[in-house]
Amino acid sequence: MGQWPMATKKYDISDFHARVKSIKNPRNKSYYDPDLGMHIPKRVTREKIAKPQEESFLGKFIVSMIIGALALLFAQVVRIRYFGLLEQSDVVFYLELFISFWAMVLFSAILDRRKVVERFAQVAGIAVMLTAGHNLIWRWPEPMAMIYTAEYVDQVMEVTTQHSVVYRGTVFGL
Repeated sequence: MGQWPMATKKYDISDFHARVKSIKNPRNKSYYDPDLGMHIPKRVTREKIAKPQEESFLGKFIVSMIIGALALLFAQVVRIRYFGLLEQSDVVFYLELFISFWAMVLFSAILDRRKVVERFAQVAGIAVMLTAGHNLIWRWPEPMAMIYTAEYVDQVMEVTTQHSVVYRGTVFGL
């Protein structure tokens, strides 16, 4: 066989030990690497290390609102699928809110979104889902019938209109 095409210089063990000794010398802040042809710093200052960028406030707020909306979606699925409560009443409403707040705390702990502003955004997500979440059913009735039940989807489509908001039992069209 022949020589390796990438081997340009042949180093012996004494060259290797000399390089290690130069690197370990405590007086040297850097050492010269002949392969790279440059000085390599032994320690990098904190200023040179790139700090991770902070997420934007709006991004944190939107993600937290989505957590709240998913918490209410989870509570509605539990209410409809597992408890079989299709009709709305005060007790059912408070049960749904209790489950959604429990799910909100759980999801925010998993995703590490537990600051005060993020909690407000999660509550706002629950409120938006309470008032306008039925529009998801209008947008995607077949997938929502698989998530909830077909009876619940039919009931929501009878009571509400597309692109509307429900506030205190009154449907306002947009």
